[in-house]
Order: sequence, then structure tokens, then C-alpha cells
Amino acid sequence: MATQAPVTQPGGVIGLSRSYEGTDGRWVMRTRALGTPLTVTAGLTTERLDEHRLGFQNFTGTGVAQVLGVEGALRRDEDNRVRTFDQYVQGVWEGERVSVTAGVRHSRARFDSRDHFISGANGDDSGAVAYSATTPVAGVVWHANDRLNLYVSAGRGFETPTFNELAYRPGGGGLNFNLRSATSRQLEVGAKALLGGNWKLNAALFEARTSDELVVLTNSGGRSTFQNAGRTRRRGFEAALDGTLGGGWSASIAATALQAEYATGFLTCGPPPCTVPTVAIPAGQRIPGIPRTMLFGELAWTHKPWGLETAAELRHTGRMAVDDANSDFAGASTVLALRASLRQAVGAWRLREFVRVDNVTDRRYAGSVIVNEGNGRFFEPAPGRNWLLGVNAAYTF
Repeated sequence: MATQAPVTQPGGVIGLSRSYEGTDGRWVMRTRALGTPLTVTAGLTTERLDEHRLGFQNFTGTGVAQVLGVEGALRRDEDNRVRTFDQYVQGVWEGERVSVTAGVRHSRARFDSRDHFISGANGDDSGAVAYSATTPVAGVVWHANDRLNLYVSAGRGFETPTFNELAYRPGGGGLNFNLRSATSRQLEVGAKALLGGNWKLNAALFEARTSDELVVLTNSGGRSTFQNAGRTRRRGFEAALDGTLGGGWSASIAATALQAEYATGFLTCGPPPCTVPTVAIPAGQRIPGIPRTMLFGELAWTHKPWGLETAAELRHTGRMAVDDANSDFAGASTVLALRASLRQAVGAWRLREFVRVDNVTDRRYAGSVIVNEGNGRFFEPAPGRNWLLGVNAAYTF
């Protein structure tokens, strides 16, 4: 409660209301170039989100009369708005053996905040910030034969902070207008193949390099603040294989191996309270909250005369760092799920009954982590064994 007493503290209770609207208009031209089809698409997109954010103390009264868990004095009152305006154009040229895609997009986002809680030491925290970037993309597909496509693509990315990332500023009220947008460059090389026996294979190698990565600076008391942390690098491999086994059986498997790390060192916060980063994070540290390996496998059986579908799913998630210092890790986990459904057609009605059981073995594991949690409470337990039973009904007129 003492931490919420200052008039500059945003309070322990959040009151939040939001509204959203947007439009997207596009023009499509289909023509031919060099004797093959060419499709050109151009468009404009605009969006607007309005937010009214309130903050209250999480207690009432003073001294021995203080009561926890009750909405108290006002500590924050502001109207926030974000507006975006994007323009884009893309062309797809489809040759007999080679297809080419190229496009460019210009994006602009503006965040505005109007502070209505100005009291004593809590001054006017109103302000605005705008982000913009032009991001090109290009890709080439080689149709080697009727069963194999090889492709390469490259592009640039642009990520602005969200309102959740801007919401709190280290050591003060109002939005964190010091955050910059993150920009990235991506490259991907892959193959898509039809194998024998109705099996399909997709595989890709990829790399993404990001500047001004948005990362957690502090995470304490249910509040997260963010900062830009230099350059990061993600590189990896992913593959998916699926097909039929006969007799109503089918299978699929997907795997991802990802190395996500900081390419440059930076400073972050230590234990709370912290408003100035002093802890050095060297280059090469793993980015927290991202597992290095993920695996999904499914074995399914379908009996169409009964409308029956059944499947067993296996999901594996590798261990992941809990903070920038890589001081601890959430352990790897492997969980099993089962599902089944029945379908019927009764006149114009289409019915479906289904049941699903997740974490069949009732395994205890960390389902997620709270990155850089200031008091070391990083781990969030995943649900134990749980099930879902339901019915869907649709009527065709």
C-alpha cells in the first residue's frame, strides 16, 4: 500500500475502456506481362483505437483503518488514441516455371495521450509520438516440377510499441514516449513437396535480425515497463510433414528449432525499485520466454460412415530462459491430448458432438514465464488435466 500512496503512482486498480474502428480499401488489376498472368494490388488501410484509462489505489482508509482490495482514491485519468494509415502495392507475376512476388508498404502510427489527472507533484503527462517506416518484400518461387517448389523470400519489418507496452513509464506517470519502433530484416529459403502416398512436406530455413528490439525493463507489482535493447538475431529451421496411412488413419508432425539471442549487449534493471538500468546483459544471451525447440505430432483415425473423428496429439516445448540474465529456465515439457467428435445430418440440420481432454497424464509444468519478474516469481503453472465437452448445431435454410 505504501508504494501506491504517492500521487505520482498510477494505482493498483485499472479501469480500462476501448473502442476500435478501421477501413481497408483495395484495387486489383489482372493483366499479362511477357505472356504470363500478372496481378497488381494496391490499397489503403486506416485504423483508430480510443482508450480511456483510469487508475485507483487498491485500498481505502488510512492508518489502521486501511482496507485492502477495495477501489480507493483516483491516481490516473487519461484519454489515449492511436491512429494508423498504411499504403501498399503488391505485384504477383506467375510464370510457367518461375513466380515472382514483390511489394512495398508505407506505415505511419501516431499515439496521443491527454492527461486529466493533474494534482500536486503529478504534473501534466500529456504527449504524443509518431512512428513511420517503408517496408519492402520480395520473393521468388521455382516450380521445379509438378511435385516440388523451391522458394526464397526477403523483406523488412516494422513494429511499433503497443498501448500495453507504452502504458507505464519507469519512475513516473503517463505513457512511455521514449520507446522507439523496432525494425527487422528477414530472409527465408524453403521447399514445398508432394511425396509418395499423399504425403506433403514443407521445410524452411530462416533468419531475422532486429534493431531496437522491444524488451521488458521492469516487471513488478503487476506492472511491466519496456525499453529498446539494441539488436537481436533469430535463426532456425522448421518443417511439417502430413499425409494418410490408409484405413482411415492419418498423421502429421511439425518441428521448429529456433536460436533467439541478443546480438549486442545492453543494460537492464535489477531488483525493484529501479528506474535507471545498471545490470549489464552481454551479447549472446538467450531472449527470455522463447523455447529453442517445439514439436507437434498427431495421429488421427476417421470413420466416415459413422461421422467419427478421433485423434491423439503430442506437444513438446523446450526449456526457456526466464530473464535477460538467463539466471533460470523453465523446464521442457511434453503433454498429451485426446479428442473425438461425431457428426450427423438430420434434414437441414448439421450436428456435431465433441470431447477433448488436455494434459491427459496430469503433468505439472510451467506453461509460461513472467519475463524479468522483479521478485523472482517467474513461473506460471499450466493447467492440470482438463476436459471440454460440447455440441454444435447448424441449420441450412
